[in-house]
Amino acid sequence: MHKDVHKDDGIIVVQNVTKQYSGRTVLDNVSLAVEPGKTTVIIGKSGCGKTVMMKHMIVLERPTEGQVFFKGQRIDHQHERDLAEVRRHYGFCFQMGALFDSLTVYENITFPIQQKQKITDWNKMDELVKQKLAMVGMDGFQFYFPASLSGGQQKRVALARAIALNPEVILYDEPTTGLDPVRSDIINELILKLQEALKVTSVVVTHDMKSAYKIADRIVMFHEGRILADGDADYIRNHPNPIVQEFINGQVSESELAPIRMGGTRFETQFHPEDFKPSNPKKQGQATGS
Repeated sequence: MHKDVHKDDGIIVVQNVTKQYSGRTVLDNVSLAVEPGKTTVIIGKSGCGKTVMMKHMIVLERPTEGQVFFKGQRIDHQHERDLAEVRRHYGFCFQMGALFDSLTVYENITFPIQQKQKITDWNKMDELVKQKLAMVGMDGFQFYFPASLSGGQQKRVALARAIALNPEVILYDEPTTGLDPVRSDIINELILKLQEALKVTSVVVTHDMKSAYKIADRIVMFHEGRILADGDADYIRNHPNPIVQEFINGQVSESELAPIRMGGTRFETQFHPEDFKPSNPKKQGQATGS
């Protein structure tokens, strides 16, 4: 499924992007325009190109072919020092939170700010940290270290850090991974809250279809480096393509099940731990020079 897009069709536009690693194609001539102020969710099997696509949006990866635009400006060919200014408009929430273990919650949240500017008014910074933590229900945890927080609390702190610089775009990479259903739903609610309160554009990579249906204005499914389906939740739920249905319903295709279901397979030789002991320890020791 290929759709022509213009550089001004969205706040982020990926235009005819191909990405190859050692001759292996991960993204295959993909075009995608991200609508401002909306939540775009990217789904698909592991290895289909979802996270690679997200990394191109912030130019953590550069395309083999094609172009990437932010607010109509081409960014994929820019020097790192120029990209630093572009990235000020982005917040990024990594899959496992990616907090600095040696820093307190307070220090984690102020870290991206200190990378951009020298802080002179620490009273103002205290208020900013308090405000960001309050938005994710974590005010009062300023001086905790990440190791003393639960997985869900760490994700919420990571969200607070992602919004520290008031971004226009937040990129979420598997935000509910490793969380139980209740904690996952808290993250979903926070994604919705931040979009509404901050008027941000959100791009979310996830395998979690319950989360996708709840937060998405638009769901884009990748398959083998291309866009297979693109529409709202109802469109995806009722999509006629069997590959889409297998993924969203968590079903394994018959072709993938065939090797698992092979019956009667038995190896003639069965190994036991003693089979791996040297038959002549003295001789082996001489051979190795011991």
